[in-house]
Amino acid sequence: MVSATQIRVGNVIELNNELYRVLKIQHVTPGKGNAVVQTELRNLDKGNKLNQRFRSTENVNKVEIFERKMQFLYEDAGIYHFMDPETYDQVEMTKDILEEAIPFLIPETMLSVSLYEGKSIGVALPPRVTLKVAQCDPASKGQAGATKEAVMENGNIVRVPLFIKEGDDIVVDTATNSYAEKA
Repeated sequence: MVSATQIRVGNVIELNNELYRVLKIQHVTPGKGNAVVQTELRNLDKGNKLNQRFRSTENVNKVEIFERKMQFLYEDAGIYHFMDPETYDQVEMTKDILEEAIPFLIPETMLSVSLYEGKSIGVALPPRVTLKVAQCDPASKGQAGATKEAVMENGNIVRVPLFIKEGDDIVVDTATNSYAEKA
């Protein structure tokens, strides 16, 4: 159990016998009354979102998560398959669990998979990933700072500078899905 003021984005908490990942958090101090912690949570089983308010004095059951390095293998009918390269154990996750990570998944990529009581509940993305540009308009000269859309090898769409062309490897910021630099 931890105080509601100690909850952070990315934590997994137990609420009404269900697991929720904290997506957003805001500490609110009204002019009159006690401070509260306003959170946006995602149910890890059902995928639905919930806005929950906790009093600052309230305790919340923060769940201990085990992180394990695994390799993304493939996607089949909305099920994403991961494997531990040392033990060859495999886990599956649905699209609902991986929603934010899907645009950055490429086969053979190593990721940190979150496990709770042996069940996979999400992945931790690196801050930046390198992706290959599969399709974009031809390279051109133009205004400084102008951008164009590029389709990555996994279908993700990223705004890139005009000088980027098909086949280029670029570094993409996973937090904002934006171009960071040419690889």
